[in-house]
Amino acid sequence: MTKSMPFWRHVYELRNRLIIVLLSILFFSIFSYIIFPFYFKTFYNVIKENLYATHIAEGFLTRLKVSILLGAFLTIPVLLFELLLFIFPALTKKEKTFFLLSILSTFILFITGIIFAFIYVLPISINFLKSSTFYPENVNRLISYNTFVTFFFQFLIGFGLCFQFPIIILLLLKFNLLKIKHLIKYFKYVIIVCFIVSAILTPPDIISQIFLAVPMIILYTITIIIGKLLKLGE
Repeated sequence: MTKSMPFWRHVYELRNRLIIVLLSILFFSIFSYIIFPFYFKTFYNVIKENLYATHIAEGFLTRLKVSILLGAFLTIPVLLFELLLFIFPALTKKEKTFFLLSILSTFILFITGIIFAFIYVLPISINFLKSSTFYPENVNRLISYNTFVTFFFQFLIGFGLCFQFPIIILLLLKFNLLKIKHLIKYFKYVIIVCFIVSAILTPPDIISQIFLAVPMIILYTITIIIGKLLKLGE
């Protein structure tokens, strides 16, 4: 995209780049569907317990849903690359640097949130929820295959998205829609909000909520420090 390019040329270019992204989702979804048995072991190693299908189409529909989700996830780098190609010609050198850093930080934080949740939080949360304390002696668990897979993805994606909020704050500071002094002034309220958000996005156990809320509070603090160092929102 360039500043002198006619409007409809922008539209056509955007359409072509969207087509590339959609084709990437299709390709990665098919690829994910084919190798589903391989990464299903990852789901199973987390729960370490037999899963059960409750209707005849559940196996196919779950595999299809997971494949599309993974296809969309694997397409993120393609989406970011196409976005960069579309908007870069219209930006100044300083804007390009800021935009590149924002995109890179967004991707790193998203992946960090997912890895953190998968390695540390999810196993602890599941072990806590499976504790014999919550199950009387004669009660057996019957965990739905589809329900667990959905829970697995919602858990990881929830962490990935929550780790994005520092980027949002920095952008608001960059465009003077938010002030550093306000971030500091309302810090105690942000702590409460972090715990409320974590309670909504995580299972009903205090461990998961703490493991999400505390990193969010730390990231908020780091964001304030970065904002002050870059003299944003003053």
